[in-house]
Order: sequence, then structure tokens, then C-alpha cells
Amino acid sequence: MRGTTSTDPQSLPPAAVSTLWGEPLRSWLLLAVGVCAVSAQSASSLAFAVLMKPMTQAWQIDRTTFASAMSLRMLLMVGAMSLAGLATDRFGARTVLASGALIVGTCTLALAWIPSVSWLYPTMALIGPGQAAIGSVAASALVVRHFTKRRGWAVGVLNGGDNLLNAMIPLAIAAILQHRGWQAALLALGGAYLALALIVLATMRADDGRDQHVRAQTSTRQATEPATPWRSFLLLLVVYAGVYAFVTSVQLHLHAHLTDLGFAQAQASQVLSTQLLVGALGAPLVGGISGRWGARPALVGTIAGLTLASVLLWNLHSSAAWFAWAIFYGLVNSGIVALLALLLTELFGAARIGRWLGVAMMVCMGSTMLANVYSAAMFDHFGSYALVWRSYSILMAAVLLPVVVLAMEKRPRAAAL
Repeated sequence: MRGTTSTDPQSLPPAAVSTLWGEPLRSWLLLAVGVCAVSAQSASSLAFAVLMKPMTQAWQIDRTTFASAMSLRMLLMVGAMSLAGLATDRFGARTVLASGALIVGTCTLALAWIPSVSWLYPTMALIGPGQAAIGSVAASALVVRHFTKRRGWAVGVLNGGDNLLNAMIPLAIAAILQHRGWQAALLALGGAYLALALIVLATMRADDGRDQHVRAQTSTRQATEPATPWRSFLLLLVVYAGVYAFVTSVQLHLHAHLTDLGFAQAQASQVLSTQLLVGALGAPLVGGISGRWGARPALVGTIAGLTLASVLLWNLHSSAAWFAWAIFYGLVNSGIVALLALLLTELFGAARIGRWLGVAMMVCMGSTMLANVYSAAMFDHFGSYALVWRSYSILMAAVLLPVVVLAMEKRPRAAAL
């Protein structure tokens, strides 16, 4: 295979590589590390959500100040995502993931002992780029480049496995908070990130997840690379900006909507947990379907399912209906990130996935921030989420048009590289 090195399992004779389901065993090991990395990107946000109240009380600050620091962290994370993709292509996933885990771990430990609240903003500012480095951009590039026959399933597992791990984060943090306090919870979280950095360094090679064409094709890239499929890429960005706006609003505001409808706090939490846990199955399922029939047809079906789910949001009343909705929504929603990585691989090939996934995730995360502000402002103005969900039904129906156009376009030559 062109562009591989002697350390690449795919470059060795078939007899020299132990395989599982047609892929090298080491590829599955890298997938397991990737799942931990993707989980780590959102683990700190989940932990901060649990620790916000005791931290603000200890520092004697209001929640607006704390939320502003969290927003700064997220802004810098979004801004650094494209750089994380470029760094992965240039230096490999090992360097990017380990650096991100080290930065987030060290800063989280520092949060437990900062001398005054004035250190909150600079510490959160450092965590942002660290989270960008340890997230789905580098992990997806790693998995895409090490899987061929089972790529769809592997990318699905990458984006579904984190659901299982992240479902345990709030419970673990709450338990430590109850028995040891918020500082101990931060120390445990920071220690987990540092342990992940050591795992990445111990299990991965320097070239894992790296664009192997960087050196071999530097002088001939202009002549050998196919033209960039800008039209398809822009259509994809439009689709994912709309999708991320919808799913983010559901993630952040559904619990409040359910309690407004009269659900108990525990019932509302169970609905959220149900869709999250179902996603652990849905992501590999969607990935497997895309591997068999193609990522574009899978995207059409997924967006159609999300459109239906958006309509049901403002037409459900009973608890049984809401739990059924959570199962359906979890299945169709969980494969969205997996499909993004697979679609970009079709457009640009595995060799260039890092940089383009970084740009796409910038757009996606920017959309989540705008959607959160929009949903909150609509509720504050009208006192209900009804118009929010109806507006998202219109948005998802509109997104179906570029999805169909994208599905009808020819598969680019870059997919074969």
C-alpha cells in the first residue's frame, strides 16, 4: 500500500498480522484507546455540570461567572479543532491525544487548588485547546486510517462507546463529591486524564493516525491530488450545522422541558439516560449500515429519522411515549458523528481526514453554541419550549434538501486514496 511504513500493520504480509473480524488486533486496541479519548473530551463538561454548585459556593461567585468561564473554554476548544486536525495529520494521533490529556489533566488538578477565582478564566482557557486535542478529531483520524474492511463499524463504536463511559461520569463525580468534596472530585478527574496520557504513550506509536503522505508526496501533491470537492463539503457543513443545532438543544434543554410538562426530576433524567445508553448501540449500527450500503444513504435515513423525532417532540404527552421516543431518538441520533467521519473519508480519502474533520467540527461546535443561546432566549421570551421544537422541525425538514442533493452527487475519486 502506497504511503505506508514498515510499522504499519497493513504493510506487513498477511501471515505476520493477527486479525479479528478481518482487521489487525492492534487496530482494535487503538479503537479502544480512541473510545477513551472521545469520552474524555466531554467528561470534564459532565463533571463541571455536577460540580458547578459546590464550586461556585466555595469561591463565592455567581453561576453567570462560572458559565462565562465555561463558555470561554468552549470557544477556545472550537477555535483549536482545525489545528488539532492539522497536527494529527502532521505529527500523529499519539502526540495530539497525549498532549491534550496532559493539558486537561494538569489544569483540572490546578482548579482544585487555585488560590483565587481570578485564576478560573486562564485555567479554563487552557483546558479548551486541550479538549480539542483529545477529542473526536484525532481519534476519528486514528480509527479511519487503521481500519479498512470494518471501518464503518469501527467509527460507529468509537462514537457509541463513549456513551457508556460518559454515563458513569456524573455518578462517579457525585459519589466522590458526597464523600470527599469537590476538590477531591477534581483531583480524581485530573488524575484520570493524566492516566489516559500515559495509556496513549504506552500503547500507540509515533506514526499512528498520521498522514503517511505528508513526506512522500510533499513535492508532488499539487500534481497528484484530486480537486477538492468544495460543493459537497459545503453542503455537508450546512447539513451538520443544522443537525448539531437541533441535537444540542435537545441535549441541553430537554430535561427542563420535561419538568415543565410535569415530569419528576428522576423521570426526566431517566429519559435522557435512556437515549444516551441506546446511542451506544445505535452508533455502531449506523456505522455498519453505512459500511454496507454507503454513508450517504445512511445519512438520508438518519436525517429523516431526526426530522420525525423533532416533530414528535412537541406532540408527546405520556411517559410511555417519551421513553419510546428516547429509544428511537437515541438510535438515529447516535450515528451522526460517525457518519461525518465516514462522509469526509469518502470526499477526501483517509489521508486527508484530519484537517477536514477539524474544520467540520469547528462548524458543528459553533452551531451548538448558537443553538443553546437561541433555545434559551426563546424560552425566556415565550415561557415555553413549544416554539423552539417547532422551529427545529422546520429546520430539520429544510436540511433534508441538501442531504438529498449530497446523496445524489457522484462519489469523488478521493475516496479511493
